[in-house]
Amino acid sequence: MNSRDIRSLWKCFVLILLLTGSFVVYLLVKPGDPDSITFVDNLTQGILETLGLFLTLPFFLQEGGRVQLLPTILQRHAHSVKTMRRWVPLLFGLGILSYIIGQALWTYNEDIIHLAVLFPTWADAGYLGSFPFLLVAFVLLPSRQLLNGTRTRIILDGLLIVVGVFTLGWYFILGPTILQGADTLAGRIIGTAYPFVTLLLIFCLILLVIHTNNWMERPVILLLSLALIVIIVTDSIYDYQELHNLYATGGLLDVGWPLGYMLIGLAARAIRLQVAGNRSDTSSITSILSQKTTMLSSLGRALLPYLFVLAVVLLLVYVQYLGKNTAIEEGVRIGTILLMILLLIRQGLAIRETIVQNNTLRMMQQDVSTKNTALNTANTQLEEQARQIEEAYKQERHLNELKDQFLLHINHELRTPLTTMQGYLELMNMDTTRLPDRERGFLQSARESCEELMLLVSNVLDVTSILAGQIPHCGELSVAFVVRCVLEQIDPRNAQVYQIDVDIPEGMVAWADQQFLRQIFQNLLSNAFKYTPHGTTITISTVCIEPAAQELSQVLISIKDQGPGIPPEEIAQLFGKFVRLERDRSSAVAGSGLGLYICKQLVESMQGKIWVESTGIKGEGSRFCFTLPVNAPDVVDAGA
Repeated sequence: MNSRDIRSLWKCFVLILLLTGSFVVYLLVKPGDPDSITFVDNLTQGILETLGLFLTLPFFLQEGGRVQLLPTILQRHAHSVKTMRRWVPLLFGLGILSYIIGQALWTYNEDIIHLAVLFPTWADAGYLGSFPFLLVAFVLLPSRQLLNGTRTRIILDGLLIVVGVFTLGWYFILGPTILQGADTLAGRIIGTAYPFVTLLLIFCLILLVIHTNNWMERPVILLLSLALIVIIVTDSIYDYQELHNLYATGGLLDVGWPLGYMLIGLAARAIRLQVAGNRSDTSSITSILSQKTTMLSSLGRALLPYLFVLAVVLLLVYVQYLGKNTAIEEGVRIGTILLMILLLIRQGLAIRETIVQNNTLRMMQQDVSTKNTALNTANTQLEEQARQIEEAYKQERHLNELKDQFLLHINHELRTPLTTMQGYLELMNMDTTRLPDRERGFLQSARESCEELMLLVSNVLDVTSILAGQIPHCGELSVAFVVRCVLEQIDPRNAQVYQIDVDIPEGMVAWADQQFLRQIFQNLLSNAFKYTPHGTTITISTVCIEPAAQELSQVLISIKDQGPGIPPEEIAQLFGKFVRLERDRSSAVAGSGLGLYICKQLVESMQGKIWVESTGIKGEGSRFCFTLPVNAPDVVDAGA
């Protein structure tokens, strides 16, 4: 229930306590003469019971609540459960109304027409007429589905309690009432009906114990339990006093009936609040449809039937000690025998449930043992697979080392003949005036192919050196000086067909390895020459990045071209080993896919980062950027 509903119930409960307390104070003080006290007592009982009736009516309720998203079958069941809930407050109200009618007739007989004999009268019909409504209301309370064994045990516990209460009531109230009751047959019947009604209320209380708080909130259970206990105790005391001609209107006993019926009215209002707010439907349906729900019994609830058995046994011992053989004593003996039979059946059922649960537990243990065995087997297999994977990893690493050594050896072996070939081609190129144009073209193609092959061998050697963990020898370098040295070594033909703009301040320095930095510029410029159309501009620029807290000062170096650009979806894999773009695989542009990978490894070895910025739109080109520290890291840390 939400906080607003709880506050509303608390206010009503406090009002009931205040009115009951005021009634108790009045009965203790008893101001006025006996006739007026009797009239005020009866009138107050009727007023308080009318308040209980008012609480059962659907006043000041706000319909609507959160919508439950349930399957169709559950929705139909929820509708039936909600319909039964709507009938429960109405039945409670009819029961209270019947009791109010009986109270009104009692007040009329006692205080207005002053009947000499108040029992039996039509007022008793009103009193007794309220209990069938209460019984039907308790039967209609939505309950959760129980297992057959659990339901049978609950029924046996209820029968033990009812038989125990009946046996005790027979000896103290019911038997004497029947044997020594009123002179008329109607008086005997009505006098006997009141103790039976008490047993009926005890049965209602047992039904309430069977229901859990899955179908409604705790306040409803507490209120109904408290109301039934108050009415049962009040009726029991009344039956005893009536049997011994001790009851008189105006005593504290008269507080019990209006208090009990006001609590029933408050419980009915709590149920109406739940129906109006459409709350707790999901939990009730889940509990009703659950086949494996077990009753969460407390220790006191489990021992309650045995307490009644103990009380009846002690009563039997007392009866045997007296040695009387009247009908009352015989009733006690019969009740004890019936109670023992039920107890034996209850214990037999408990033993059967224990055997079934032990068998179920044994099967579960076997299942768990089987699963543990399978799990151990799976763990062994996983350990074996992990060992195999580790062994395979070691073999792969060893093969990679052999591959690197093989590449290093082959590249060294290739470099010597390639150098010789390149030398002879250069000598032949020094005097080409006597060669025809066709042979001169063949010679130029041979020189270019030899240069490409030398570049490929150099790249493979560089990658092998990087994988071998070559350590850079960093120092403070002038970026402008390194760029000029790189530009002086480029092919003059590239310098003629491209406009290279250099925007680098002379004072711009970086903490780097000069050989590494030169190689980075050479690879990035080589890519720019490959993909940028002739006659366009290639821009080399730098900018100093202001450091954040606890970070190094860095210089940002960028090389921007006006080529076709790089598709954004391929940028992430651009700096991988042997990676070439999809468009380059079918083009005439040569490449090994190692240049950018080498740049990335070299930049990161000098504590820098490299990336590319491109929209992939033709003509907008690409901008390759990388950062390097301005000062040595240890110098910066010492300064900090």
